[in-house]
Amino acid sequence: MNFKFVIAKSAAAKKQRLAFLVAFFLLAFGVQASGASSGRSGVKGGIQHLINCVVDVIVSDQNPSDRANGKKESSDGAGFIIDENGYIVTNCHVIDSADKIKIVLYDGSEYIAKVIGKDERSDIALLKIETDLKLPKVQFADSDKAEIGEPVIAIGNPFGFGKTVTSGIISYKGRNLSSQIAELGTGGDLVSYLQTDAAVNYGNSGGPLITYNGEVVGMITVFFSDGAHSAGINFAIPSNMLKKVIRELRDHGKMQRSWLGIEVSPLRKKAAKALGLGKQYGCVISKVKKNSPAAVAGIQIGDILTSLNDEAITENANLEFVLSSLPIGRIIPVQIIRNKTVMKFSVKVGVGNDDDFHYDYDDSPEKMEIPYEKIDGLELGITELTQELRKSFDIPENINGALISYVENPQSDLAVGDVILTVNQAEVSNVLDLKNELRKLSQNPAIREDKELALYIFDPQSRKSDYVVVNFNPIETPTLSESDRGGVIENNKEDGFKVKWRQI
Repeated sequence: MNFKFVIAKSAAAKKQRLAFLVAFFLLAFGVQASGASSGRSGVKGGIQHLINCVVDVIVSDQNPSDRANGKKESSDGAGFIIDENGYIVTNCHVIDSADKIKIVLYDGSEYIAKVIGKDERSDIALLKIETDLKLPKVQFADSDKAEIGEPVIAIGNPFGFGKTVTSGIISYKGRNLSSQIAELGTGGDLVSYLQTDAAVNYGNSGGPLITYNGEVVGMITVFFSDGAHSAGINFAIPSNMLKKVIRELRDHGKMQRSWLGIEVSPLRKKAAKALGLGKQYGCVISKVKKNSPAAVAGIQIGDILTSLNDEAITENANLEFVLSSLPIGRIIPVQIIRNKTVMKFSVKVGVGNDDDFHYDYDDSPEKMEIPYEKIDGLELGITELTQELRKSFDIPENINGALISYVENPQSDLAVGDVILTVNQAEVSNVLDLKNELRKLSQNPAIREDKELALYIFDPQSRKSDYVVVNFNPIETPTLSESDRGGVIENNKEDGFKVKWRQI
């Protein structure tokens, strides 16, 4: 059975295809909490008030190909009232491409909503309707205090049937879905999600996840599916994240995010071991933007980031979320490890704009013949990084190292075009540097016993840098050839390197 992540947004076609699920929706006060054995919900303050706070979001959009015949497509989701004056929160993906957003209240009355602001990176949108009514509103819980195993209920508009209540527990906290969210092509990459098993289906997006104290602890956004229905693995944006974004959208119409000017990637346990860091957790700084707060402070590519603002970087941390949630304008302590030495910096947190979070690249380098020197101990071929090769692989001018131009092992995490920046955190600016470092490391008894090295490489395809652990089994200690002393590059068998050509 194939499973996938799905945003909980409904479309009219899905209603017909999955209509059999109506049998699961029972009525109590118009709806029934699934799994409940009686009409009592057990929710503090009563379930009816919470149901009245939830709205149906009906979105009419028009596809460009349908403009000629005026064909319309309607999709359904949910939202909930956060202010008695008509402010409503929902997901960005519920209202994207909308011509018109219609809100249906608890009494069946309909209103056209105005978009106050939306933040695609957290998948949160703030709407407002104009009404003379004093609307019911939700209260927010402190999601940091939510506990795994705590009972919760979800209210939404599955398949457009109308308000439906389901129950479950908080299954996990701080779930990082960055890679899965990217595959969906929607926002939410900056969110550390709450996981719940409360039943969720298409159309639950934007609905609240509520504690038994009657407070909203999250907003349902995405679920794990086998293609037909929820598999009981569902995710909600935590309420503390919601409150922060809502406040920014209400005050500024957009979200202001903290920015240090770095990109990070997880530090793999195998790489940490090869670098001699033991059980030290952290993340790898893969990019440092020129003139950014981090660059000004002295932070470099390849540094191991272990602490931000006195908060340790844990193994399961959502790194992008942490970086975007720092106190703007404040000077914070940043701790890194460089060459096995702990270093501390003071960095002033800046404000990032959209350009600061996007990187463009060309993933189609031209095929060309390039020479390479084969290093038997690494199962790699390397060559100097020339201007012609920079252009071919679209490698930035600030990236210097030894270019990988041949990979012997097809299962390797390395690829032709990657640039070796460091070897066991020793900087490599060119091929000669790489040879020198390998010669030193080949004389290290611990390295010869473990037979592993940590290469820090720049990948021109992803535009990111990361550590890759490779096998290192030198037959003999390499010596410098005449070409390394300034002569012409030749095939020198004495130093263990061979010059070859390879088409890419």
